[in-house]
Amino acid sequence: MEVDQNTRSQGPGRLIASLFAGLRGRGVDNVIDVPTAVMIPIVAAMLADGRVEPEELLQIESVCASSPIYERNSSAENDYIISRAGKLIQDHGLDGACQRACQCLSPALRETAFVHAVRVIFSDGYVGQLEREVIDKMISWLEMDRERARMMVDVVSVMQHTAIA
Repeated sequence: MEVDQNTRSQGPGRLIASLFAGLRGRGVDNVIDVPTAVMIPIVAAMLADGRVEPEELLQIESVCASSPIYERNSSAENDYIISRAGKLIQDHGLDGACQRACQCLSPALRETAFVHAVRVIFSDGYVGQLEREVIDKMISWLEMDRERARMMVDVVSVMQHTAIA
């Protein structure tokens, strides 16, 4: 699903709404493929605080451009995967969608999804209480070792240092 430049310029909320709009009644629930399963925690991270920030959208675009899971897809294919992940979260809630994703992913891919999700949470420069809670819940939803996950969060935090750190 291609999103035109006009829709992108109308703001993140309109963008997310337009992405979900084409998915009604298309059997979104049937099977979750690996790219969608990895994307579910990433989109969940973006939605964690109830706002969609431009930096979060840019971070998701960066994931799509640099991850071997998505890099060969067209932008329309990646937009569809993002919107499908959002629709699954809308239909099943954060916990239900992330638990479904966990069932489709190897432990290594659950870690990949988690790190990308944490990068989205950190991307706007502020990690609020709701986002910290989602990180903690995501560790459980993705059945990750808590100490290893905390180490990953610390590494992502270090990656956020500015030139004046």
